Amino acid sequence: MLRYLRLKIHQIGRKTKQSAFLNKYFPRFKDRVYWAGDRKSFARAGFIGSFCMMLPIPFQMVLGSVFAYYLRANIPLATALAWVTNPLTMWPIWYGGYKFGVWVLGTPDLYHLSSNIPIASEQWFEEVFPHIWQAFYFGNIMLGLMIGGVLYTLIAYFHWLEAFSAVRERIQSRK
Repeated sequence: MLRYLRLKIHQIGRKTKQSAFLNKYFPRFKDRVYWAGDRKSFARAGFIGSFCMMLPIPFQMVLGSVFAYYLRANIPLATALAWVTNPLTMWPIWYGGYKFGVWVLGTPDLYHLSSNIPIASEQWFEEVFPHIWQAFYFGNIMLGLMIGGVLYTLIAYFHWLEAFSAVRERIQSRK
């Protein structure tokens, strides 16, 4: 099974490298930094993926991949982090962003307006969304920036910690 998966990944990689569309519109797509990466690439990808995860828009994964390409970040990590909000998890995540936006902006929580209206229906977008959109978008964008900043710092910090321990091991081996 593992051998089969490796073969499929290799085939996908080969087709991706030979893609006329990708080679025309994304000429640097084959660079190692996008796939293997380094510390900066992974830290950027952590920020991009976390930020795109919190955006209340469709196709965050595509947006995260495009941002990762233009900001020279690790594409698989940015894409995988954007996948955290999937159809099962997006409602609680975005509701948490809305509650955060309500708290930061000091606006009243208008969740009770939608108690008898199906969420994401036409009626909901006409009657409820105009009243909550500011707190909804502001809260999710702010949480995306905060989570992204924390993840960027953690990735950069742990790499620094790893480099520090490698230096410490070299010093101890000399003694």
